[in-house]
Amino acid sequence: MQIVFATYPWAYFTPGGGEIQIEKLYKYIKDKGIEVYKFDSWEPFYEASLYHFFSCMGGSIDFCNYLKSIEKTLVLSTSLWITEDTIENYNIEQIKLQMLVADRIIVNSNKEKNLLSNIFNIEKEKFSVVFNGFEPELLSLREKTFRRSKGIPSTWDEYVFCLANIERRKNQHLLIEACKLTNKKLVLAGHIREQDYFNTLNIDKNDLVTFLGPVENHSYEFFSLYLNSSCFILPSTLETPGLAALEAAALGIPIIVTSEGSSKEYFGEIKTYYNGKKGNIMELAELINNLFQNPFIGKVKFEQIKKFSWDNCVNKQIDIYKELL
Repeated sequence: MQIVFATYPWAYFTPGGGEIQIEKLYKYIKDKGIEVYKFDSWEPFYEASLYHFFSCMGGSIDFCNYLKSIEKTLVLSTSLWITEDTIENYNIEQIKLQMLVADRIIVNSNKEKNLLSNIFNIEKEKFSVVFNGFEPELLSLREKTFRRSKGIPSTWDEYVFCLANIERRKNQHLLIEACKLTNKKLVLAGHIREQDYFNTLNIDKNDLVTFLGPVENHSYEFFSLYLNSSCFILPSTLETPGLAALEAAALGIPIIVTSEGSSKEYFGEIKTYYNGKKGNIMELAELINNLFQNPFIGKVKFEQIKKFSWDNCVNKQIDIYKELL
C-alpha cells in the first residue's frame, strides 16, 4: 500500500492544527510500516494508487479532478464546518464537487458527518469519522516540572494560555477583554494569520497580555507554556475540536473551549463550554472566574481524553485505506 498526502500550496506558510494533523498522521502511518509520501509537484510519485488530500480550500477541486482523471483513489479530509447561517461565506458548489469526486470523505466527528451530509445532500455512507489525536506521551507529562518561559514577565504568578493562529475566528480580542474584566494575565502564542486583526489587539498597550509568536510544537517551550498555566482557553467561533485544546486536556490542564463545533464529542462532561459564535464577553469572564475558583469543572476525565491519542486514532484511518484498496 502506497499513499500520497497532499494539501493546498500555501498551507504551510502559517501552519496550524490542520497541518499538525497531517504531520502526525504521516508519522504514525509510516510507523505502522506503510509507505506514505508527501506530494512533490516537481517529482510526483506516479506509482501510488491512493492520494489523501487535506482541505477544501478554493481551487483544490482542480487537483482532485486531475487525480481522478488518472484513475487514482481519492480520500478527502474536509477540515470544514458549515452551518445554514454561514453557508453564504463559502463556495458551496465547488466544495460539493470536490466532495463528490472523492471516494471517501474524512471528518473529525459524528456531528461534522451529519452536518456536512445534510448541508451538501450527500449520503452518510460516503463519510468516515477519524478523530483528531494527540501524542500519547502527553499523558505521561502531566506531573512533570518545566521551567517557566523567559517570555513570561517574572512578576506574573499565574496566567491564562491560548495557543492559536492570530485570526478573527479564534476570538483573541474577545479573550483579551474577558481577561481584563477578571484581571487575569494572558499569554498568547501562534502564527499571525491576519495581520490587520493582530494590529487591532493593541497588545503593546496592554500590561495584562504578552504575545510570544509561534511556538515549536512539542518543544520545551511548548510544554512549559502549557504546564505552568492556570488554564487553557480557546474561545473560537468554531473548532473541530481544536488541536491545541486537545493537547491541553491530554496534559491535564483545565480548559475553556468553544461549544460551536465538535468539542463535546472530545471533551465530554466538562462545565466550561463557551458559545464562541455568540461571543458574549461577560459569559466568558464568568467562566474564567468560575474556573479559577474550581479548576476541576474544566478538567477532562482521563478515561475520556485517552481515547484520542494518535496511536489509537490512526488505526481507523489505515482501515479506510485498506477498504478502498
